[in-house]
Amino acid sequence: MEIAARPERVFPFLDASEQRLRWMGALVESEPLDEGRFRDVFEDHGQRIELDAVVERRDAPRLLVVRLRGSAFEATSTQRLEEAGEGTRLSTVVETQYTSRLARLAGPLVTRRAQRQLEADLNALKVLVEGD
Repeated sequence: MEIAARPERVFPFLDASEQRLRWMGALVESEPLDEGRFRDVFEDHGQRIELDAVVERRDAPRLLVVRLRGSAFEATSTQRLEEAGEGTRLSTVVETQYTSRLARLAGPLVTRRAQRQLEADLNALKVLVEGD
């Protein structure tokens, strides 16, 4: 994703709970618990999903790695920000391991839905950052 803003301007939208609530469509709650740890609640297709999130690596404004744990999966989200002319090239990779049998069976469907949501969220982030 190319965003017409410097990495220093984009990074806080990835890192701060109150900012993520502005652009992540399914995120309905984000509560900081202590340094580098927070609880996120997502609502998607009538399901409420609560995640424990721990910042594994934070190299502002270039890199944010977050480990996520839910009842049926564990994931690592890696977001890299690179200067691209006057703006930022943001890349996001989410690696997911389903921890329950049912989740593994539904994995392909869940993964496709999550990919669509991620793409919509990143578009919302671009509009928000470029409009602010």
